[in-house]
Amino acid sequence: MKNTLLLVASFGLLVSQGFGYNTVTTNIAAADATAVPILDNTGTAIAVGAGYVAVGTFSAAPSATTAVADIRSTFTAFGAGANAFSNGVGAPGFFDQKFGASIPQGNADAPVGEQAYVLIGDGATLAASLHFAILSTGGVFGTEDQFGNGELGQVFSAENIDSSLIYGTPIADVDTGLGLVFTNGVQLGEGGLVIPEPSTALLSLVGLGFLARRRR
Repeated sequence: MKNTLLLVASFGLLVSQGFGYNTVTTNIAAADATAVPILDNTGTAIAVGAGYVAVGTFSAAPSATTAVADIRSTFTAFGAGANAFSNGVGAPGFFDQKFGASIPQGNADAPVGEQAYVLIGDGATLAASLHFAILSTGGVFGTEDQFGNGELGQVFSAENIDSSLIYGTPIADVDTGLGLVFTNGVQLGEGGLVIPEPSTALLSLVGLGFLARRRR
């Protein structure tokens, strides 16, 4: 049975991070093989500080056959935040991103009520990206509560990536050089199944474990 994405609203967390409506997304559900690395079109895990990650909406629902030009022209990113791959331990292929903006209670304008997606590209910006992956969060944008807080969270894992992946290539048994084989991964763009060669990254899962615990 496929699990649905984790959708959370944490008052304590939001107070510590500041007021406003926030989206948080990560592909590290736990420090084990259920984490889902993201690979570029050559099968190499995207490095920290590279690539593009954003949460936002599409004016037309995307599909596996959506043209790259249409992905760029129909996507609207939400909020402010760092778009390059980022995580607390420097592990390639993994992101832990937060974007925020004000959506006051009672606001009915876009993106309120619209489907939220995570768009991943291989360039430093949306315009510079040539290959993409699109993940559905399974949720819609809302508004802040009476305290000025609101959150939409997306945690992607081996358990829900099949139902979440809209655009891109699913990959099984992915080794990125972290000391284990991940059950599932995602390669940007479309094409055949590609199993990447192990990377030379000298990183351990201890750091990933710390990051996964911090997300909970």
